[in-house]
Amino acid sequence: MRNQIVEGKEFYILSRSVDNASKCIVTDVKEDCFEVALRNKGKYEVDESVELFTMTNDGQLYFETIVKEVKEDKISIWYPIDIKFLQRREYSRIKSEESLKLIRCKEEIIAEILDISAGGLKLKTDNPLSLLDEYDISLKIENQVINCKFKPIRIEANQSKYISSGQFDNIDNYDRIMLVQYCFRKLIENSSK
Repeated sequence: MRNQIVEGKEFYILSRSVDNASKCIVTDVKEDCFEVALRNKGKYEVDESVELFTMTNDGQLYFETIVKEVKEDKISIWYPIDIKFLQRREYSRIKSEESLKLIRCKEEIIAEILDISAGGLKLKTDNPLSLLDEYDISLKIENQVINCKFKPIRIEANQSKYISSGQFDNIDNYDRIMLVQYCFRKLIENSSK
């Protein structure tokens, strides 16, 4: 497990408050803990629970642990008791049954979301979307609205419906981190059932 936590390794770090979500880099590896430098200074506290994740050759590494010490933009973190490899994708995908409105050239298209990740969506529509065109969307996630663009990169016909997989464009970093945190929490909830 400790061989995954090495100097120079970049992680995403999340606390229970999405405002603290940030990237960090491991700056020191010690006997009982490791130190990270935050890209964006947050409001972390000693004994606060945090989640860290990163991509590795074995898939997405995820663990929860506790803050040991806070010094400005550097945080010492206890080694986790356990780590998990969640999946091989860069972003976790979770199933959804929400609907979404896509807008392009004043045309509104209603779609059913099949799955969502911090990188994009998989949608079901009655008519095919235009490959690589941009659609304006407003995505509601836990009482927050994310406004960005959706660009279909793969379209398949499925009986009388069309399945489009695509990526988010023009998405704010804060919104992407909020999606990462949302998807991770749902993934953990689903794996605990």
